[in-house]
Amino acid sequence: MPESPRFPPWGYREAVQRVLRRVLMLNFVVVVGKLLIGWRAHSLSLLSDAAHSSVDAMNNIIGLIVIRYATAAPDAGHPYGHRKIESLAAFVLGGVLLATCIEIVSRAIHRLHDPSLIRVRIEWSTLAVLIGTILINLMVFAYERRKGRELGSPFLLADSLHTRSDILVSGSLLIGLLFIRWKLPILDPLLALAISAAIAVSGWQIFARTVPILIDAAPISAERIEAIVRTVPGVEQVRQVRSRSDGERIFLELTLVLTPGDVRTAHAITEQIEERLREALGPCHVVIHVEPS
Repeated sequence: MPESPRFPPWGYREAVQRVLRRVLMLNFVVVVGKLLIGWRAHSLSLLSDAAHSSVDAMNNIIGLIVIRYATAAPDAGHPYGHRKIESLAAFVLGGVLLATCIEIVSRAIHRLHDPSLIRVRIEWSTLAVLIGTILINLMVFAYERRKGRELGSPFLLADSLHTRSDILVSGSLLIGLLFIRWKLPILDPLLALAISAAIAVSGWQIFARTVPILIDAAPISAERIEAIVRTVPGVEQVRQVRSRSDGERIFLELTLVLTPGDVRTAHAITEQIEERLREALGPCHVVIHVEPS
């Protein structure tokens, strides 16, 4: 789980938007470069790689819009806040990746069925531009992952995963283009199929990160929570332990049976339990229902 932001909501929003604006400019350069060389070379694999990269730019644009609402303060209709909007946006982007994958596979199979459609022309300038885009993506990946961890942003981390896959895809494509230049044009649709597999993996990784948050999967096992609670003297039983996350904070609910007979002592015990839980799990919202022994 990413570290939680050490900023007020408005500061977090401004910090994430600043990262997205910078990354968007770099991603735009990468997409335009790949589209130009792909169109000039009549290469489906290069155009597919450009489509893969364009999702990064779309991520940034959507993120700039979404993060404004995800960091809005809790209100009467959303007492737990709006942070799940960020995870929902990341989930949608994962769906876009899978849709892109299906389109690439369809075009590649069509070319394999009719090899006369393959008219690829790879020049040294094509390879040079591709190498330049890989170097830009390396900078984007390192910067976005570092900022995602620093700010505790699931959206930035999900986007950096896609950028990493873009680097791997472009690196493999670079090697493949060398073989295509050596009179093996059939590799072009085959490389496009390989790129589609990488895109599918990226989409799956985003789903694996966001779906548990969206369906309120327990981020912490009940056994671990119970073990932490039982370190506080006076706890007799721990019941009905539940937890969920919004991508930033953990929300805990549990029922305790306490041995003290007076309310003041029971209240002191629950406060100590909340403190222990936050020390062990990080920022969390704890609701405790107390029952007498």
